[in-house]
Amino acid sequence: MLTHALLAALIHAIVFLAVTLRILSRRNAPGVSMAWLLMVLLVPVFGAVLYVMIGERRLGRRWIERAEAERERLQKQFANLSSGFAIAPGEIGSVGEPVARLASSLGAVPVMGGHRLDLHSDSLRILDAIVVDIDACRERCSLEFYIWNEAGQVRHVIDALLRAAARGVKVTALMDGLGSRPFIRSEAIDSMREAGIEVVVVLPASALRMAVARADLRNHRKIAVFDDRIAWTGSFNLVDPREFKREAGVGQWIDAMLRIEGPCCEVLGAMTNAMAVMQEGQRLRDVRTRNPASAVGSVALQPYPSGPGFAFQHVESVILTAIFAARRQLVLTTPYFAPGDAVVTALRSAARRGVEVMLIVPMHCDSRLVQWASASYFDELLAAGVAIHRFDGGLLHTKSMVIDESVSIFGTVNFDLRSFHLNFELSMLIYDPDFAQQLIALQRSYLDACVELGRAEWGMRSGWRRMLENAAQLASPLL
Repeated sequence: MLTHALLAALIHAIVFLAVTLRILSRRNAPGVSMAWLLMVLLVPVFGAVLYVMIGERRLGRRWIERAEAERERLQKQFANLSSGFAIAPGEIGSVGEPVARLASSLGAVPVMGGHRLDLHSDSLRILDAIVVDIDACRERCSLEFYIWNEAGQVRHVIDALLRAAARGVKVTALMDGLGSRPFIRSEAIDSMREAGIEVVVVLPASALRMAVARADLRNHRKIAVFDDRIAWTGSFNLVDPREFKREAGVGQWIDAMLRIEGPCCEVLGAMTNAMAVMQEGQRLRDVRTRNPASAVGSVALQPYPSGPGFAFQHVESVILTAIFAARRQLVLTTPYFAPGDAVVTALRSAARRGVEVMLIVPMHCDSRLVQWASASYFDELLAAGVAIHRFDGGLLHTKSMVIDESVSIFGTVNFDLRSFHLNFELSMLIYDPDFAQQLIALQRSYLDACVELGRAEWGMRSGWRRMLENAAQLASPLL
């Protein structure tokens, strides 16, 4: 018996030492490294296996080689596509200037003028409008969504894509290998392929791939581009909310999307095409002659792609800059709030210096662990004067931030470390007070179904609940 115990202890020590050396050989945030060390120390076998699966941002050698080639090509393409529409950061106001300067440096896409924006918050009308845009398409359309689900009204979108392919439109459909896994096995995808639609499964999820790439690096973006003239992006997956995840018990997902007209649509199309090239190689590279873009409005904006391997830098630094730029008001909505200490400190600092900071999150989340981790930050935020409102009308899924009623950040990024550092995401940085007012109106409409969290009430929760929340926060770098 003693021999068995000594052998187990020796194995434990060897596993812990081996994983520790591996962790320390990489430059990670201290919280991430400590979380992994704690995991391997407490549950050595499970922790070591989990680290091999998801502990490092591995995408596979061929994927990285393609990504490096695409990065250089995209930087040149972004400069070319923005020619004639670029706006100097100094021309967009004092609040937006530091955000724009940093994003231009990191994201390689300058601020571009000449856009018209429409904000949509009715999911079924969004699906109807996308069908209209597909039917109006004449040359090509590309749809890149984390989740495709054929139930309900999404079937109309698939039918429209089939019609487009039949009339000679080049149709490309990108979907995440894990987020869209049921759809990838469906008859709907077979009909799309038979119609000549190029279906690209980004980062396929399989046991074989886990041997060479991290399993939970996901393509979380939502982008639709039609003839390089119209584009959509936001938080909305290609799902009918009446049919999607009804068993989760959190209500319908509440989303918003942005319909864009103007020169950046071609930039978004280039991003989607680059994702296809990185996954499939040269087969989907676009070589057609481009039509000159034209200005259709007055809105200035800046697309900011982020993610491992392909992205230019993490989006967290842009979000931190935006928070520090706030002087009067900061309103943000997110379904998942586990952003780490840097962002929490920035929000507390903003509230302490007199900025009105309002955080709107769902009352019920489809990830219990994330919900607990999120709650662990509420004490210090409430103490600093941050107003926390919990939405009880479904799973609020909109990701948005408005700074001083003039600069907006809108797109696919959740306020958690996964979105900041691991997922492929897209943020639209919008420097327009009129649009900011539209987004604030949407944010305030959510307040009608919210309950504000009181500091005294929150402080009365049990000690066991606090321990559970703090334990979940320890795991937040791994979520």
